[in-house]
Amino acid sequence: MAAVKGAVPQWKLRDVEEIRRYLKEYPVVGLVSFRGVTAMQMAKIRRDFRDKIKLRVVKNNLIKKALEEEGGDFKKLEDFLGDQVAFVASELNPFKLFKELEKTKVPSPLKPRQISPVDVVVEKGPTSFPPGPVLGDLQLAGLPAAIEKGKIVIKDTVTVVKAGEVVKPEVAKALEMLEIKPVKLGLDTRVLIEKGIVFTPEDLRIDVEAISKQFTEAYTKALNLAVNAAYVTPETAEVLLIKAVTQAKNLAVNAAIPERDVIADLLAKAHSDMLSLASQLPSDALDEELSASLQVRVVEKVEEVVEEVKEEEKKEEEEEEEEKKEEEAIEGLGALFG
Repeated sequence: MAAVKGAVPQWKLRDVEEIRRYLKEYPVVGLVSFRGVTAMQMAKIRRDFRDKIKLRVVKNNLIKKALEEEGGDFKKLEDFLGDQVAFVASELNPFKLFKELEKTKVPSPLKPRQISPVDVVVEKGPTSFPPGPVLGDLQLAGLPAAIEKGKIVIKDTVTVVKAGEVVKPEVAKALEMLEIKPVKLGLDTRVLIEKGIVFTPEDLRIDVEAISKQFTEAYTKALNLAVNAAYVTPETAEVLLIKAVTQAKNLAVNAAIPERDVIADLLAKAHSDMLSLASQLPSDALDEELSASLQVRVVEKVEEVVEEVKEEEKKEEEEEEEEKKEEEAIEGLGALFG
C-alpha cells in the first residue's frame, strides 16, 4: 500500500512518543554526544550500562519535537541540541549518572586530519621495534628516531601535535604504531536535568576526595564548637560527660575536697607536697624513712633528666643526619651541572 503523501512516517512518531515517555517516567534525563564512538563501542556501552542508563539515538529534530510537546522545564534542553547527540534517561541522580557516563570513555588513537583536542607528547626512550621501515615512518612524523643496540629509540622528548592542530596522516600512523592513545572516546555529557534544574559537565565534575575532606573538616569544627559551647547532641554527649568528670575531679583535687573518687589523688598530692617541703629541710631534721623517700625521688628525677637528654641527643643526631644528606645532595647536583 502506497504511503499517503505528506503523512509523518510511523517510526518518527514512535521515536517522539518514546522520548516523551522517558521524560515522564525517569527523574533524570539529558543529552550526550557520541561523536567518534564506533558502532562496536556503542553496542558495548548499551550492553554494559543497560541496567542503569536508557540510551536512545534519535535525530535532533525528533528530540526537539518531544521536548516541545512535553513543554515545561524540558524545553531548556533544546539549547544543547546539535551535532551527534543521544538522549539518556536514568533513575540515578545527576552526579552518579555523570560518573557512569564518564566510565564509557576508553583511550583512543587520533585519526588522520582530526583536530587534536590535546597536546600529544612522545617521550624519549627505547621502542619495541627492531631496525627496519618503521624507522622511516617515525622520522617522517617528525620524531627524532635512531637505532641503538639493535632497537629503534626516540632520542628526545617531542610534542608531535598541539591542541587545536590538524593531525597529519603520518603523525597519526606513527602514534598508532607506538600505541599512543591520547584521547578518550565515549558518551560525552552535554546536559542533565532533574526537577527543572539544569546540570552541565562543569557542575557535575567534582573532586570527590576534596569534597570528602571538606566534610570531615566541617564535622570536626562543628564538634569542637558544640563541645566548647556545652551543646548536647548524640555526638557530643559522651565527650561532654568525660570533660565534665575530668574538670570536676581537677576541681576537687585542687580544692582538697575529700570525695570518694578523688581520695587517692588527694593522698598522692599530699605525699608529693610533703616530699617537696621535706626537701627544703636540713638532712639532720629528717628521719630515715623521709631520707629514703627523698633519695628515691631524686633518683627518679635524675632518670627523667637523663631520658630527656637522650631524647634531645637523638633529635640532634637525626637533624645532623638530615643536614648531611642535604649537603650530599647539593654536592651531587653541583657535580651533575658542573
